Amino acid sequence: MKKKPPPSPRLAAVAVRDPDLAEKDRDLLVRAERDPRSYPRGEVSVWRATAPYLLRPGAVVVGLGAGVWVTGEVELYTRSPHGGGAAMNDAFGRAVQELFDGLHSALLIAWPIGATVLVFMAWIYAGNAVSRNRTAQRLTELKDRCVQPSDLNDDARTLLARAQQATRSVLTSAVHRFDLIDQQRNEVSLPRQEWEAAEALREYTRLVKAEPSNAKGGKVAALLDIRRRALRASLDGITRRVEALESYAEQVAQADDRYRELQQIQDLTEGSDDVLDFVARTVRDDLAVAEIEGMTGEAAAVAGAFTTALESAKEAAVIALSTRTTAA
Repeated sequence: MKKKPPPSPRLAAVAVRDPDLAEKDRDLLVRAERDPRSYPRGEVSVWRATAPYLLRPGAVVVGLGAGVWVTGEVELYTRSPHGGGAAMNDAFGRAVQELFDGLHSALLIAWPIGATVLVFMAWIYAGNAVSRNRTAQRLTELKDRCVQPSDLNDDARTLLARAQQATRSVLTSAVHRFDLIDQQRNEVSLPRQEWEAAEALREYTRLVKAEPSNAKGGKVAALLDIRRRALRASLDGITRRVEALESYAEQVAQADDRYRELQQIQDLTEGSDDVLDFVARTVRDDLAVAEIEGMTGEAAAVAGAFTTALESAKEAAVIALSTRTTAA
C-alpha cells in the first residue's frame, strides 16, 4: 500500500503593526507582546497600587512618632524630698530618666528621617503607578494599530499567513538584497500591503462574528444571505491581493534561482583561461578548447534567462505593490 506524503506544515500568522507607527510606539507594542504581565491593559488606582507597599514602613513611622510622644511626655523621675535611705532611689530614678531622655533624643532624630523615607517611597510607588497608567492608556490607544492573529478567524488568519510568507520570501531574496528589483520600493510597499490586508481581514472577522448564529424568520435569513455574499466578495478581493503578492514572490524566486545559477557559472568560467592554458599545454586538444569556450556561451545564455526572469519579477511588482490596489 502506497504511503501518503506527510502533510505540509501549516502557515502561522504573526502580529502585524502599522508601518506608520513611531519607533517608540512600535517598541512598546513589541515589549508588551513579549511580556504581557508587565504591561497591564487597564488603568489602576494610584492609591491602591501604592498603599500595600507603605503599610509596614508607615507602621514603623507611626511607632517612632508614638515613641517621641511617650518619651517626651512621661516623667519617670522626681527628686525624693527625704534624705538618707532615699538617696539610692534617687540614683536609680535619675538613671532611668536619663535613659528615657537619651531614647527621646534618638527618636527625635529617627522620626523625621523615617517620615522622609516614607514620603520618598510613596512618591516613588505613586510615580510608578502613574507611569504604568500612562503606558496602559497608550497601549489602549495603539490597540487598533496592531492586528494580532487572535483577532482573526481561520480564513482570515490563513490569508494573512500567506501574505506574510510572500513578503518574507521577497525581502530575504538575493535579488532584493542586491537591489536588483527596486529594494527601496519593496521595503516601503510590502509592509504597507501586509498592513492593509491585515486591517481588512480584522474588519472582515469582526463583521462575521457580529452575525446572529440562528436566523429568526425568513426575512432575517434572506438579509443574512445577502450580507454573507457581500462579505465573501470582500474576502475574494483581499484574496486577489494576496495572490498578487504570491505571484510577485514566485517571480522573485525564479529570478533568484537564475541569479544563483548565473553566479555559479560565472565562478566556473572565471578560471577558464587558466584551464584553457593547461589543456593547451598538456593535451593540445581542440575539442577541449571548444568545450571550455562553450562554458562562456552557457554563462551568457543563463545571464539572458536571468534578465528575463528579473524583468518578469519587476512586472509582477507593478501589480503586487501598486499603492492604489484596494480590497473589493
